[in-house]
Amino acid sequence: FHICNRYYCQNMKVSSFTLFAVMASVRNDLVQGQDAICLNQADFDQGTKIITSPGTYKLCEDISFFPNGPAPGELPDEDAFDPVFDGTYSSNGYGLGFFSAIAIASEGVTINLNNHTIEQSAGHALMQRFFAVIELASSPFIPGVGPAQFVNDDENFITASDVQILGPGTIGRSSHHGIHGNGNTNVTIANVMFRDFEVAAVSLNKVDILEISGCHVVQNRHDVPVVGIFSAARFLRPYGKILKNLRPKYKVDLYDPTSGRVETKRAGDIYDKLIASIENVYNDVVLGNGHIDPISHPEEHHLFDNPFKVVDGPCYVFVVHGKGPAVGGQGEKYNELDDTATSSNIVIKYNSINNIKCWNNEVPALIGSCGTHGCPVSDTRGSIFQTIKTFDSANPYLAMGADGRYNGNAVSDMQVMVAQAILDGTITDAPDEGLQIGPNSINQDIINWAKNPDPNSLTPKYICNGDSMHHVIKGIIAIRVEDTAGFSIEGNTIANIENLSVEPFGSCFDWHIGASSENVNVTQSGNVRAISAAAVRGFDYGPSVIKRNVIVGALSKQANVIIGIDIQGDSAYTDITRNTVNLEAGILDDKSDQCIAARIREDVDTSVNIGSDNDFFQEVQTLTPNNLFGRTRNLRKVHAHMSGDIEWKVGGCPFANA
Repeated sequence: FHICNRYYCQNMKVSSFTLFAVMASVRNDLVQGQDAICLNQADFDQGTKIITSPGTYKLCEDISFFPNGPAPGELPDEDAFDPVFDGTYSSNGYGLGFFSAIAIASEGVTINLNNHTIEQSAGHALMQRFFAVIELASSPFIPGVGPAQFVNDDENFITASDVQILGPGTIGRSSHHGIHGNGNTNVTIANVMFRDFEVAAVSLNKVDILEISGCHVVQNRHDVPVVGIFSAARFLRPYGKILKNLRPKYKVDLYDPTSGRVETKRAGDIYDKLIASIENVYNDVVLGNGHIDPISHPEEHHLFDNPFKVVDGPCYVFVVHGKGPAVGGQGEKYNELDDTATSSNIVIKYNSINNIKCWNNEVPALIGSCGTHGCPVSDTRGSIFQTIKTFDSANPYLAMGADGRYNGNAVSDMQVMVAQAILDGTITDAPDEGLQIGPNSINQDIINWAKNPDPNSLTPKYICNGDSMHHVIKGIIAIRVEDTAGFSIEGNTIANIENLSVEPFGSCFDWHIGASSENVNVTQSGNVRAISAAAVRGFDYGPSVIKRNVIVGALSKQANVIIGIDIQGDSAYTDITRNTVNLEAGILDDKSDQCIAARIREDVDTSVNIGSDNDFFQEVQTLTPNNLFGRTRNLRKVHAHMSGDIEWKVGGCPFANA
């Protein structure tokens, strides 16, 4: 393996953040002069603050988001933190819980942080694993996309436009994003401090006219207690509750490795075990010492514990993406024909980014017999049915034991039971109630194996390069811009990035179909990119620019590449100039290592220029061009979408057709 050590800036005068903070303060003084609506803790006690009217809103005290939670020092009951569907919150829109503290469903809204902090509480961050502090829409997903049907049609999906999120102030802890949005226009995020987000500080899909400037990213979250399978436990609760309450005698046969026999388990027992397991985690993490106790709760520790205490999937700081969620591979083919699918006019300038860590937990997915290509075996929420884990060589077994037999746990028992109930018609599709069944691909073969004492009843074949929701793993990318016409990434400082990913899984039968063809059959879990642009174009008036950025310090033990600036996919009309990149103090232009100051991938047009005025301590790599610019290009046939389409629909979401 190769390590790029941290490189600490010395004698470097980076004053852009301070300078812009003064400018933003002047702008805030103007905003303060307007009549502003105060936002207090009481506005969030019942759930998400939904803003539907234009105006200026300001924080008048620090906000810790903890709606409908248990009393201090008490364990949550089975419905703790869940919305009350009384008209304010719909059962489909909030069927997976409160997805944000603030949801802006209006034009002309300014949020003034007013020197305060707004964040998810530690308890809610544990129990609500999909969240944005501020959501720039009425839903976190566009219609037809996501692990539940959040909106029925375009009429019910309201995006925010002409929005300002202004500091000084802090957007703090979040189990996913600081700010997230879809389909937004004219967004300004200025002078904000971000810290303790897990996936990204800002992630916007299909945004036109965006400026992120003068923001200070202190660090992402470094005390994440659980891995992604804990989300599966939380997401499955409503299905188990239906079976327990409406069909209490419903049962499933499962092989029990302790007794060596097939045991009949009732719905109520499986549901109660899941709830008890969740409560044990809460007790240890929130009421205890911040981690799952391996002595008191060894089963929960083996199933849910996060050994590195940072998010176990791809992580970013600023993401700009085209239409649909950014869960597939890097941008591949720019859409020249449909500007409703691409972002435009993006400015990311004078921000400081520091101390970003994550690891990509590669979750091998069993191949199921669905579609023309086969598909990953996942439950009805899209969570992978996990038989093994790749980061614990001493005990890698989850739902499959060392002998090949079923080895049930609180999550897999529920996944199998719910799948059986879907297949036999006990649970039917109810998207308006937030209970869709389309994504389930746990078929009768898996159910039969789970109750079969024969150790040879299943020969596992695995799809690699996906995480617990089968999103394409991509390592760390600090600033990710793709599917975009016109962007400026200028004057940013990016320092101290660390990827903690372990060695990739080796027994792969196939690879994630959503990866770009530049990265097919490549596990990117350990990779680091400070700035990545993919499938991009210039402005109407000139080229896009990446200029005057300072990138110092990267670390990864399992990287294929560690790159300062990476241009990928069908990209054109971009200038790279006056940047400083030093990924490691001791390595210079050494082509035998993985440290690359700047790279131009095979499909990039010759109109992308790397200027001679950059200060690159490591090598510049230009790969052999494929000359694809201006031509239509499809993914390789073997990696066609499971539905038979050439490419994934709606930005690569595997649930888009569910």
